[in-house]
Amino acid sequence: MENKDNINSEIDATLNSLDRIGRAEVSPYFYTRLEAKLQQRKLSVFDNFLQQVLNRPAVAVSMLTVFLVLNIIAIRGVSAVSNVSAARSSSPLQNFATEYNMNTASMYNNSGR
Repeated sequence: MENKDNINSEIDATLNSLDRIGRAEVSPYFYTRLEAKLQQRKLSVFDNFLQQVLNRPAVAVSMLTVFLVLNIIAIRGVSAVSNVSAARSSSPLQNFATEYNMNTASMYNNSGR
């Protein structure tokens, strides 16, 4: 029973101390500084990195050059493959048969009967 009375008196003391708490005072520039910190946190680490890297002209030009070279290589590769396949086959039906391995003789096509 003493524990319950002790706990109840501690709870009452805590609640009474909360009644005497006043409003917290902040400096006049607190909200301005808070907004500035929130704006800084909005930019992610990746965005900051991209801004720092792309602000350097040498890096931006070199990345653009690499991108263009890769595109040219891809376009030449696709056109070379289409030229080879067009020269190799004679008709769309032959292309289809070659693609699905249907150009072999079937046992049902016996002409010797």
